[in-house]
Amino acid sequence: MSAVTASIPDSIIVAGGKATRMGGLDKAMLPLGLSGKTLLEDIIKSCPGKVYVVGNPREIGIEGADVTWVPDLNPNGGPAAGLWSGMASVTSEYVFISAADQTLSSDTVSALISAALGSDGAWAIRSDGSGQPLCACVRTVLLRELLLPTQGVNQSPLRLLSTLKMVGVNVNPDQVVDFDSWQDVAKAVNGSEAMDQITQMWMTRVATLLDVDPHEVLTSELLDLTREVAHGVERKSAPLTTFLLGYAAGKDSLSPDEVRRLIETVSNAVAEWQIVD
Repeated sequence: MSAVTASIPDSIIVAGGKATRMGGLDKAMLPLGLSGKTLLEDIIKSCPGKVYVVGNPREIGIEGADVTWVPDLNPNGGPAAGLWSGMASVTSEYVFISAADQTLSSDTVSALISAALGSDGAWAIRSDGSGQPLCACVRTVLLRELLLPTQGVNQSPLRLLSTLKMVGVNVNPDQVVDFDSWQDVAKAVNGSEAMDQITQMWMTRVATLLDVDPHEVLTSELLDLTREVAHGVERKSAPLTTFLLGYAAGKDSLSPDEVRRLIETVSNAVAEWQIVD
């Protein structure tokens, strides 16, 4: 283990978990970050120092970020176990810790770091007055001591950090939002004017319910065809047409490319149907 240095805090982002309440959806990749990017991308950009993301590597669109993907040593052990998995790499005096399924801003991070210096640590205060353990900056040696006896397995981060003298920091509640359920997602997107985002989230939700890979859903192509049918034939025929497409794709186990060809075929049929004045 490297010697601890009093420098910019390293960061640990816990990005494991099964998201059982959301059908196993990868919450870290929800496009609900404050910048419009995924939650994980926003968090990585907001975190200081060397950033250690605990969990399976994801494809992220951040250039030049000092990110290291760390395997979760106890993938079923909960978020505190995820923290333990990242602690072996931390060399700074303080460490910033965050969950991957929440919004986060650099302003919030800066406020927590400033409040933590000279104390055991600092954490964001929730609307109910309790501390948010996975939005906190903690003295590294103290966090390591708390996690060591159990390696964090099945431990509550809130209970562990409550044993320290944590400074509470009141942050903008709109900048630290947890996404633990589909109701949380719905609240976020329904307050947004980005209709494409709402569509994407709803399609992800339905794909999860139907056990379909959401990345294989040809959303743009299907929306285009729906508009063509609604305008070129009649509105009632539009949803029925897309249902028939889905039925045909499932019946014959078609690949996305084969579905695209079906969409093109139906699109041509719409063009033939339309009456030219």
